[in-house]
Amino acid sequence: MYRTIVIGSVNHDRIWQLDDHLTPGRRLRFSDRSIHLGGGGFHTGSQLLELGASVALVTRLMQDEQGLSALKALDAAGFDTRHVAMMPGETVPLEILLEPGGERTILAPADGPRATLSVREELAGDAAYLNALRLEEAFVSRLGEIPLVVSQLPLRPATPRPADYVVTSRTDAAEDLESVWKRAQALAGPRLKGLVLTDGPRLMTLYDGSRTIHVDPAPAVQVANTIGAGDRFSGAFLFALLGGRDPVSALAEASRVTADWLRQHRSS
Repeated sequence: MYRTIVIGSVNHDRIWQLDDHLTPGRRLRFSDRSIHLGGGGFHTGSQLLELGASVALVTRLMQDEQGLSALKALDAAGFDTRHVAMMPGETVPLEILLEPGGERTILAPADGPRATLSVREELAGDAAYLNALRLEEAFVSRLGEIPLVVSQLPLRPATPRPADYVVTSRTDAAEDLESVWKRAQALAGPRLKGLVLTDGPRLMTLYDGSRTIHVDPAPAVQVANTIGAGDRFSGAFLFALLGGRDPVSALAEASRVTADWLRQHRSS
C-alpha cells in the first residue's frame, strides 16, 4: 500500500443550489442549501483512499462541535488524522453558489486563515500532495526527502516547496504558458519536471519549460455538481505516477478516474 501525505484544507462547504445563473443586478433564488465536508485536502485524500493508498492528512480544524464532528468523520473514512491540528475558535462554513449547469462560485473571506502549517513529528511517505499556502521551514525540508511531490499552484503568495509537478487550471492561471511556468518554477524550484493545466472537458496540457504536450481528456460527463472534481483529478494523477505511469499516461488515467467519479456522483 502506498503511503501518501496530503496537505490541504478540510472545509464545511455550505452549498447554495441556485435556480438560475448568476446575473449582475438580479435577485437570486435558491432551491436547496446544505453543508458537506469539502476542501482540497478532503477531496484529494478521499480519492487516494478510494484508489487504495493510505493517507496522512495535514490540516487544521476548529475545536468546536463542527470541527470535532469533522475529525470523527475523517477517522471513520480511513484518514490518518494524527497530524490534524485542533485549533481554538469557531468553524466558519465556506459559501459556494452552485448554478444549474454545475458552475460554482466560491465566496472566501478576504481575511481567511493564513497560519503556517507544521507537523509535530517525523512525517514520511511515498508521495505528498500540497494544496496549501504557508508551510513551516522544517516541514519544507522534510518534503525534500519524499520521492514524489505534487503541488497545486496557489492563487496567492505561498511558501516555496520542492515539487516534481505543479497542477493548476486554465481558469485559475489565465496568463500565457511561459508566465505560469515561471510561477511554478518559483514555487517548486529546480526539482520541477512538469506543469499540468486542466481545462474542464478540453485538452489537458503538460509543459516542461520547452515542450508542450496536449492530452485528450475522458469523454465529458454532464453533472449538476462538479465540486471536488479538480482535487480528485490531482489525487488520481498522483496515484497513477506512484504506480509507474509516465506523466502523459497518468493524466489520461486521472481524467478517466475523475469522469467515473462524476458519473457515479450523478447517479447517487
